[in-house]
Amino acid sequence: MPTDMRVALVAFLALLLGGCEPPKTPESKLALTACRLPGVETEARCATLDAWEDRASKTGRRIKVKVAVVPAKLRAKEPDPIVVFAGGPGQGAIALAAQVLPLFAKLNDSRDIVFIDQRGTGSSNPLDCSGDQPVQALFEDSIPSKLVKECLDKLDADPRQYTTTVAMADFDEIRDGLGYAKLNLWGGSYGTRAALEYLRRYPDHVRTISLDGVAPATMKLPLSFVADGDAALERLLNSCVTDALCASSYPKLRETLSALRSSLARRPVRAAISDPLTGDYETVTVTENVLLSGLFRPLYLPELASLLPFAITAASRGDFNPLLAQNFELADEMSENFSLGMHLSVICAEDVPRISPADLAGLSKSFFGRALVDDFMRACAIWPKGTVPADYYEPVRANVPALILSGGIDPATPPRHGELVASWLPKSKHFVATNLAHGVSLHGCAPKLLEGFIRKGDAEGLDGKCLERIPRPLFLMPLGVKPPGAPL
Repeated sequence: MPTDMRVALVAFLALLLGGCEPPKTPESKLALTACRLPGVETEARCATLDAWEDRASKTGRRIKVKVAVVPAKLRAKEPDPIVVFAGGPGQGAIALAAQVLPLFAKLNDSRDIVFIDQRGTGSSNPLDCSGDQPVQALFEDSIPSKLVKECLDKLDADPRQYTTTVAMADFDEIRDGLGYAKLNLWGGSYGTRAALEYLRRYPDHVRTISLDGVAPATMKLPLSFVADGDAALERLLNSCVTDALCASSYPKLRETLSALRSSLARRPVRAAISDPLTGDYETVTVTENVLLSGLFRPLYLPELASLLPFAITAASRGDFNPLLAQNFELADEMSENFSLGMHLSVICAEDVPRISPADLAGLSKSFFGRALVDDFMRACAIWPKGTVPADYYEPVRANVPALILSGGIDPATPPRHGELVASWLPKSKHFVATNLAHGVSLHGCAPKLLEGFIRKGDAEGLDGKCLERIPRPLFLMPLGVKPPGAPL
């Protein structure tokens, strides 16, 4: 064979074989080292971003923002990872790895899963306000002004620098440092707001976005909880009326609740509440606000909400333990991975300033009223407020494939917010799990929907009707009452 033909053939084969090579692993500018994540058997790779706390001026304090990467199992992996945006605001993403990784188990074969502790949470200079909060405040779901002031006094941070937009600049610097050109975003609750803000600022770096329980910046937290909480409680009461066994076991449940509330508004009572983990009792004063908090919190989880007819009836007879005991467990879970300071830095800068006197006046006709709002108004009068960009409350419009999931009985981020965001994103699909509440991704067919969406990079052709078939948990019945078909 002539030399020139051999050269041409070698060049052709090199080109052909080169096109079959697996994608190269992105080159990381951050120093990744082996690490272990809580509850995760797979070895991860961790790094920290050395970031300016004040990104605008690039002066003063620098902070460490921690990132953990669970590498793809296959060498021939996809170049675009899945990045987890935690909720709250105030949760660290890394502590959620054990809960979230099963959702992406199959996708992790070929994609890295990235967890970033947003500034102010987890191991990223947390704005930790933990302290000896009175037990009474726990049951009232309150934020004592004394706790807020003490937190500010001990913080080594400028709380004004922990807003969502500033944090998303950290995320994009981490993306660049890890060598990724595009990301698949997954966020839950407040994490959807953060993911949407990342999409707004860095649309060219987003391949897909998955949103579970949408909390856009257009919400006014915690004001929106009042209307959405009212609606969730109303659906619960109506479900009991239409459920023959619930209706017969708890007749006139709505009237029972109304009478209980009126009684506590006139005269609070003292009650001994048992910690379900330790068995220890705490004596608390059950006020109208304690009742409202005890009703609102279980609405987040259908399994707990199904206990409410029984708990309301028991409380009307003087036994508040079934209604309030879960507060201990919920508080323990929150304290393990929650930064109250970062929570306030977001809410006090982005939400509370937009709550008007007219908004507050309109709460007089709602069931939950100002019980869910006043504490934040007082706390935010103390907490330093950062600034938000002029376009922060504008719709996030991007031609990026989006999968949006909502729980039909969610008291915090119900479908109306998902519908709004879906109207902004032309390549979106919005699916509602009728009988689920806050958090859909891990239930029923949702993991399969997410897997198909991220693999394909397109929401077209996805069928979310399977989510509508997930049943609501059965209501707890009084002792001796059995549901139809139950064994004798």
